Amino acid sequence: AIGAGLEALGMKRRPTAIQDLQMAAAVGQTRLMSLYDSLFGKNRCNIGQVLLTHDALKHRERHLNARNTLLNLIANRIVPIINENDAISSEEIQFGDNDVLAALVAILIDADALILLSSTDGLREPGGNGKTKRVSFIEEVDEKILSLVADKQDQLSAGGMASKLESAQIAAHNGIPVVIANGRKTGVLTRIFEGRDEGTLLLPKSGDISKRKRWIAF
Repeated sequence: AIGAGLEALGMKRRPTAIQDLQMAAAVGQTRLMSLYDSLFGKNRCNIGQVLLTHDALKHRERHLNARNTLLNLIANRIVPIINENDAISSEEIQFGDNDVLAALVAILIDADALILLSSTDGLREPGGNGKTKRVSFIEEVDEKILSLVADKQDQLSAGGMASKLESAQIAAHNGIPVVIANGRKTGVLTRIFEGRDEGTLLLPKSGDISKRKRWIAF
């Protein structure tokens, strides 16, 4: 929403003032949803917009209400387009934790999988001769794994690979498999669902945790 708003307003750089970020989000939100509606409409898919903040997920009653809304949309074959309510929130914009929100939503609806799309084909590690190679599988996100991260952010993005790894860990510890993959690659989702070696996979941890305990923990 912020990126779409900055484009509409002719702003070349992401501003730092919260009020300007909120303004950009307010302008960009309708443009963003119009794009989603057009693209999903080509495949005859209905979409629904759900705006969340972390604050909404922290309160048990609102948490359950959000879950029921999302599950009802899915049950009626409507694709929920979820975004943070950037026009009225502040902390979420400042810290840019959409990856964390994605993990929390995956936990919220007991998702079969969480796929985090990046501009690279997953986590990379040194491969010799100054080159890097893709890490296809991670057992646990620890300091050694995080030390491989060398984020390069552009003027519009606020997250990065470290955020994706930490979010993947949250989902995996709640029994959800996670794949971090290249969102610019044609057919990447199909390849993942076919079980191909695509991106970086983090397998779910075993153990049965009640939904209430998940909510308390995360």
